[in-house]
Amino acid sequence: MLDPSVNEKVWAFLLSGGVFMAFISLCSFVAITVSIHRALTLRWKSVIPPELRSDLSHCDQVFEGEEPAKLYQSLKQSDSPIGRIGRITLSPAFATREEAESAIEATAKEQLVKLENGMGVLEVVITIAPLLGLLGTVSGLVTVFATLGERGDVADPSLIAAGIAVALNTTIAGLVVAVITVIFHSYFTRRLERIAARIEVIIGHLLHEFYRAGGVALYEQEIEGVSEDPLQGISFVNERGLSEPPTPEVRL
Repeated sequence: MLDPSVNEKVWAFLLSGGVFMAFISLCSFVAITVSIHRALTLRWKSVIPPELRSDLSHCDQVFEGEEPAKLYQSLKQSDSPIGRIGRITLSPAFATREEAESAIEATAKEQLVKLENGMGVLEVVITIAPLLGLLGTVSGLVTVFATLGERGDVADPSLIAAGIAVALNTTIAGLVVAVITVIFHSYFTRRLERIAARIEVIIGHLLHEFYRAGGVALYEQEIEGVSEDPLQGISFVNERGLSEPPTPEVRL
């Protein structure tokens, strides 16, 4: 448990900065909140869900087994970035690979922009936190010198030194917030680069294997395979208990 004197010193440090320290504290709260949200959003299982990894890694076997619709439905049901890009990759709406590549590129850019949400906020905190600290210090120095000028007692330099020390508290706080935020920002930037590279590799492999196996024609083959003999395996029993095929309906 912390020493009560430590808590008192921390509160004294925060209160000494006045309104500027309050803004710096707000910046630190925003930076921490955004960092936690980014950490949760940029987890690998959030970007590439575990239930999709096996099929994406062995998509060539999925296509050879003529089950592209199963993978397509799995991607449509996924709300992850890889799911949104993957469903465009396997979409039957594109007749050629070139059309699919254009749509994939646009969707990938959109998803990466969404993954970068909050990074701009961290950049703002990095910029304004030291400036708020410097502004607080300048304001504190102005107050110190104005007070000493009114009193006319400048013989004791310790008074000036104490006032300057208190005024510098906001600069210290602003720099601390900025330094910590820079660390988080750099980490998330590198994380985004790794995610973008991984998604590019996975989608490139998926696109290549899909069109190598036949592309949109795979869906037609799957539909034909299902509808080739819809009555296969179905038996009908008449009143005598004998199995017989269904009688076709005659329309007049």
